[in-house]
Amino acid sequence: MTQITFYLLDNHPLSPEQFACRLVDKAWRSGLPMHIHTDDEHSCQHMDQLLWSWREYSFLPHAILNDDDSDQHCPITLGFRQPTTVQKPLLINLSPEVPDFFRDFSRVCEVVVQHPDQKAISRAKFRSYRRAGIEPEVHTMKAL
Repeated sequence: MTQITFYLLDNHPLSPEQFACRLVDKAWRSGLPMHIHTDDEHSCQHMDQLLWSWREYSFLPHAILNDDDSDQHCPITLGFRQPTTVQKPLLINLSPEVPDFFRDFSRVCEVVVQHPDQKAISRAKFRSYRRAGIEPEVHTMKAL
């Protein structure tokens, strides 16, 4: 069964995308391939730029998937459509919707900003996972 984890950014200085970069960095260093799902092409390009500039002393090998998924062999992939081939255990969802294909992954991470508009979206996603028979984990990330 897919494991869902919500990361609540409680007065955290990082944006959801920056926090996602932190998750990506940690997961990649532990050898976990992943896919990052964004809302649209603009969001995907923005995330691509953040991954290139995340830390000046490290490199996160990533690629934006095209329609043919030709870069699926890359350990970190990004996209705003459903990947045609899923061979990665981790999905980081940066879209405001629960993707229909979330069950293709063994683990899904959701990043939540403590802002009223964002909370409503995240609560709807939480309920959606529950309706799918999954009880999500919640981790509150406090600012240091």
